[in-house]
Amino acid sequence: MKRFMISMIFLMSFWLVLAEKITLEAVCIGAGICLWTYFFNGENPIEIPKKFFTLRGMQYMFVYLFVLSREIITANVQVAQVVLSRNISITPDVIQFQTKLKSELTKTILANSITLTPGTLTVLMEQDLLTVHCLQKDYAQDVLNSKFEKILLKIEE
Repeated sequence: MKRFMISMIFLMSFWLVLAEKITLEAVCIGAGICLWTYFFNGENPIEIPKKFFTLRGMQYMFVYLFVLSREIITANVQVAQVVLSRNISITPDVIQFQTKLKSELTKTILANSITLTPGTLTVLMEQDLLTVHCLQKDYAQDVLNSKFEKILLKIEE
């Protein structure tokens, strides 16, 4: 029961952050989607390490969200410059890199953050190996020296 309540609070909080307005309709739809998500996961409920709920973990998650937002905005500008230039010169590249992250949750957060950043897409995640498609070869260096991974490693400590 405790796991159910924690998962529902986490999922509902996430839903309300994404909701444009907090209305009765949004809460009811969100509750239904959260219940469906919880029961769809069945034997694999969302496991959030206790480290995320410590003061230190919350501070790093705030920093992480700030860095993610900044990187998304920066990448949007870079991709817009590539797309809007008269001579579109893209140099796509597919790279693989080994992550040092241990938990499945932080690996998933890293993979999704890479995908959320325009110009990069996580194609495959197997164990500790991530395969990422980059629109430009220059973006590969940013993925290999990921700011996201460094912050997530601090959360895992």
